[in-house]
Amino acid sequence: MQTALVGIDSLIHATGHPHPTAPALGSTDVQALRDDVREAIVAIYCDHDEQAARRVGHARWLLRESAGAGSLSSVHIEEAAFHLRQHHPWEALSALRLAGDALLAVQPLSGERS
Repeated sequence: MQTALVGIDSLIHATGHPHPTAPALGSTDVQALRDDVREAIVAIYCDHDEQAARRVGHARWLLRESAGAGSLSSVHIEEAAFHLRQHHPWEALSALRLAGDALLAVQPLSGERS
């Protein structure tokens, strides 16, 4: 019982702290990144690993162009690229899902969420 209360207390405490805001990117960059991630996920489900690798490559290029190299989505996209090169599509799929979640938190430069 004591352990459960400590866990609940930790969760309550963690939710009270503000989360750091995600870096701002141009809205077209964010939408293009989201499109690449979504299309790469679909390609993996359709067993088109080469097409998924091309979409991940384009996403990596967009991140380099927008100086988003330190972002969480960038880490997951790099992980997905690694797994695709190693012919591990399901691990790449997991990384792409995490990248997609991270991209949902990214704020475009205009201040609007896409």
